[in-house]
Amino acid sequence: MRIETARLCLREWRETDVECYLTLSRDVGYNCFSPPGAYLVPDEEGARAQIRKRMEIFERLRVAKFPIFLKNGGEFIGTCGMEPVEVDGASEVELGYRLCLKHWGNGYAEEAAAGVLRYGFVDLAMEKIIAFALPQNRPSVRILEKLGFQYQREFLHAGIPHRLYQMTRMQQRRDRANIPTLTN
Repeated sequence: MRIETARLCLREWRETDVECYLTLSRDVGYNCFSPPGAYLVPDEEGARAQIRKRMEIFERLRVAKFPIFLKNGGEFIGTCGMEPVEVDGASEVELGYRLCLKHWGNGYAEEAAAGVLRYGFVDLAMEKIIAFALPQNRPSVRILEKLGFQYQREFLHAGIPHRLYQMTRMQQRRDRANIPTLTN
């Protein structure tokens, strides 16, 4: 599986992506809106274990938080994708994106998320995708709103208030112009 946009390439995790996982594990930008230590791994074996978990989720459900690479040069810049999540006792599929700090402010998160939404709604025929962000993470909230997500309400995730958004396949169809083409 491969998602390509104008500047980015997203793909499945590979066991050889240990350095990528170690990069995100140690990057302050990647981790600044996460619970402390959520993505931290102590060494290469810890990174391999996390990669294997992500590969297993993809094999089972065809969703994952995919590594993102710049097309120009192949540099790893973060992750974007979908994962199963429980919200108020209901099973949902959540869109999420995180970039390494030096890649903030370039439009990469919105571009990657648009590609992932197309994959979810078109290739996987999902009816609904949710997303959430901390209220103080204004850039992330702006991205969700620009993509067409509709604000639902405040809710607690990991014991912290978040803003909950959702997009349906019908909403996505009305705004297809913003969704880039995929390469599988």
